[in-house]
Amino acid sequence: MQNKNKLPSEIVLTYKIKHNYDLKNLLDGFMSTSQKAVDIIWENINWKEKQVKHRFKSKNKYKYYTTTRLIPEIPKDKDFKRELRNYLLNGWNFASHYVDGAIKVAYSTIESWKSNYLDGKRKRNKPTFKRPFVRVKNTLIKYDKENGTIRITIKARKEYLVLDIKNEWFFEKIRGFDIGEIILKDNEALITFKKPLNIFDKKVVIGVDSNLKSLDLFHPEEGWIRVDLSELHRIKNVYDVIIDKLKSIYKKAPKRIGILLKKYYNRRKNRVEDFINKLTSQLSKLFPNAIFIFEDLDKLNMYKNSNFNRDLDRTSWREIAKKLEYKSIVFYVNPHYTSKTCPICGSRMESQEGQVVTCEKCGVFNRQFVGSFNIFKRGVKLVKKLLGGVGVPVTGVEVDDLLSNEPRGELRPMSPKSIVRVNLSGSTFIHIYS
Repeated sequence: MQNKNKLPSEIVLTYKIKHNYDLKNLLDGFMSTSQKAVDIIWENINWKEKQVKHRFKSKNKYKYYTTTRLIPEIPKDKDFKRELRNYLLNGWNFASHYVDGAIKVAYSTIESWKSNYLDGKRKRNKPTFKRPFVRVKNTLIKYDKENGTIRITIKARKEYLVLDIKNEWFFEKIRGFDIGEIILKDNEALITFKKPLNIFDKKVVIGVDSNLKSLDLFHPEEGWIRVDLSELHRIKNVYDVIIDKLKSIYKKAPKRIGILLKKYYNRRKNRVEDFINKLTSQLSKLFPNAIFIFEDLDKLNMYKNSNFNRDLDRTSWREIAKKLEYKSIVFYVNPHYTSKTCPICGSRMESQEGQVVTCEKCGVFNRQFVGSFNIFKRGVKLVKKLLGGVGVPVTGVEVDDLLSNEPRGELRPMSPKSIVRVNLSGSTFIHIYS
C-alpha cells in the first residue's frame, strides 16, 4: 500500500475573484516563456535504460514479467537552472520574478508528466501549454490584511494590479491567514491563503467505511453515523444514461453528438463536484476537531461483473477523501478485512445474506458498522504512531450497545440555504432541513 499519510503543516484555502485588467501581453509572454523552459529542459533530459518488473492478476494469482524501459533523468543542478534563467530573461519586459515562476511551472509540468509516464499513462511526448495563465510568486505580492487589498507587481516600480477583497464573501474566513501564490487568468484570479496548523488540537478520530451508496462513520462519542450517497449515485446514473444513448448514435452525426457529449460530461462533472464540495464542507464543520480515517482502496482489485463494475465506477471515495484533505486532516489505513474482523475478539468472521456477518464467539453484527469500527481502531493506532499519542475521547458511548444498532442518523449535502440542526439528546444524531 502506498504511504499517503503525511502530516500537514498548514491550512490552505483558495478563492476565485474577478478582475477587469488587460493582462493579455503578460499571459501570452508567461505561457511562451514557460514553454521555452519546458523545451530546454526536455532537450537536456538524460534517458537511461532500466529493467522494470510488472505484474498482472490471473485467476486470483499474480504473474510477473520484465521489460526494458527508458527512464528520464531531469536536469536540476544549480548551474543548469542559472543558465536557463539568464537565457529566459533576455527580452523579458515584465518583473524578473515571473521568469522564476515560469521555470517552476515548467519543472512541475515535466515532473507530473514523468510520474504519469512511469505509470504508463503518458508516452514520450513533450508537454505543451494551451491555456494562458500566470503564476505569481510571493515576492511580487503585497497584502494589506486590514484593508483587504492585494497589490501585484506587473512591471517593477512602474505597473501594478490591485485586487480588493474586503467586500468578498470569504474575507472574514481568511482573517489571520497569510497570502500564498496567486494564479492570474484573463479575467479572474485564484488567490491562496495559508495558516499554520496545530494538528494536536485534533482530538477525535473518526473511522470512515466506504460503501457503494453510503459512507459509514464511527465517532467515539456519537457512535455510528451514515452519510447517504444515494443522491450522488443517482446524479451519475442519470447522466450516464444520457451519455450512453448519445454514444450509441455518435456515428450518425459525429460533430453534433460530440458537442452534446462534451456538454453532458461537463454537467455531470460539475454536479458531482458540487455535491462533494458541499458534503465535505459540512463534514469539516460538523466535526472541526476530528481526524478522518479512510481506507486506502484500489478499485482495480474489486471488479467482478459488468453490473457491479458500473456501480463501482459511480463511487467517488477517492474524490471525497481528497476534497476533505483541504478542509480537515485525513489519514489512510489498510482496507484488508476491515468488514470481516470481529470488533470484539478480532477473529475472522463469515458473511451471511445482506449486511450480516457472524462471529462464532461473539454473535451477529452489521457489516458496515463493523467496517467503520475496525477502521476507527486502526486509525487510533496510526494517529498515535504518527503523533506520539493523541487523546481519543470515548465517554458517552458503550461500544457493546452499538454493535447491533441501526445507524443513528443520515447526513446529506446541504443546498446553499439548508440549515443544520444537531440533536444530541434524541435517538437521531443529525437532522438536516432543506
